[in-house]
Amino acid sequence: MPTTSMTPEEVLKYAKRVVLFQKGKGRKKREFIIESDRIFQQAILYLEGRKHLIETNQVDDIMDIYNEIERVYSRKNKGVLIASRSGNYKSNQARLLPLKKTGKGMGETLQGAQLAKTVYKFTCDDNQPEVVKQRAQQRIKNVKIEKNEKEQTQQT
Repeated sequence: MPTTSMTPEEVLKYAKRVVLFQKGKGRKKREFIIESDRIFQQAILYLEGRKHLIETNQVDDIMDIYNEIERVYSRKNKGVLIASRSGNYKSNQARLLPLKKTGKGMGETLQGAQLAKTVYKFTCDDNQPEVVKQRAQQRIKNVKIEKNEKEQTQQT
């Protein structure tokens, strides 16, 4: 059964960028970019009127920042919010709240749910004895028909 909290492995797999809780009273967002299992902060540097992106503050392991993640954005073009954690209040700092999936933009993880829907139809029918008998009789007929066709092709 799928869980509603996002694990660190799922963050690495589905996320393009993560926003961490602010430290102190500053309003600056701490935003990290995830590219092929590398996690780093991106800084913008303006040299001679040109904008340059520089990788800074590289993180070795996702667990170093996992407890501080506030929002997770997907790898899609627009970067849809796929997980978030409740505010960084003093009451929440005592107990860590889970990183909850929003459901939006999480189509990649729903393949199992689609499979479950198709299997559910068969399991519901299997609980009805009439349907089971009809399927068994149909299989027996198909086997007999195939045997007859094989015998006819061997005789000719």
